[in-house]
Amino acid sequence: MNNIIKSQWFLCKKRILLIVLFIVFVMLSEFFVFSTTEKTSEALPMVALIAVIIFTAIPTGHLMYSYAERIQMYEIMAGFTPHQIILGKTIVCLPITMICLGCFSIMCLCFDSSADMVRRLLLFWVIGIRSVLCIVFFSPLTKKSVLAPLCSIMLLLVFGQSDLYAVAHSPLALLCCGQCVSLGTEITNAFITKVIVSAVVSCVIYYLIGYLTLKKKIALELHQLT
Repeated sequence: MNNIIKSQWFLCKKRILLIVLFIVFVMLSEFFVFSTTEKTSEALPMVALIAVIIFTAIPTGHLMYSYAERIQMYEIMAGFTPHQIILGKTIVCLPITMICLGCFSIMCLCFDSSADMVRRLLLFWVIGIRSVLCIVFFSPLTKKSVLAPLCSIMLLLVFGQSDLYAVAHSPLALLCCGQCVSLGTEITNAFITKVIVSAVVSCVIYYLIGYLTLKKKIALELHQLT
């Protein structure tokens, strides 16, 4: 297990500069948008959506490289269990995401430190962590196409992302992208429940898919050896 974590950390360290640049880009974008907006909560939905996409892109790029180098195959041949393989990736990807979310939250609180903003940011943490966990858990099946779960944002672009309340009361509110946009609406108990329950259910489903993929050794090869 320690060997998995060490190898994943080594791959992250090789891209530490790129990770820092991603975080700085989000911070600068966030500062620009919030500084030109009178009410922070009105700008939060789109900024949060962009932040989730960029923050999720960090572990996504890491996982894509990992699969391209056949590291998962080496882990399987070394005798690691599916749980250890998935957990090892999670232990590395999740802290990076939490650092990103922390930086984002601090910037938001600099502009609006109200209790309402704190509640919205807590929900944003749930959404952001869910997004990354689903990427990691689903990656044994998607491999280099690990970006596949993020394609749900296309549904938001097609089905009326301009109307926040319409999104909040549609099936899109079950997706990460829809929930980010819905952060600009009134935060009700029903919405909080929806965010938490959908996060738990989706993470469980994606974990089971990833676990069974490794357990049953379904299409483990990225491409056939020649």
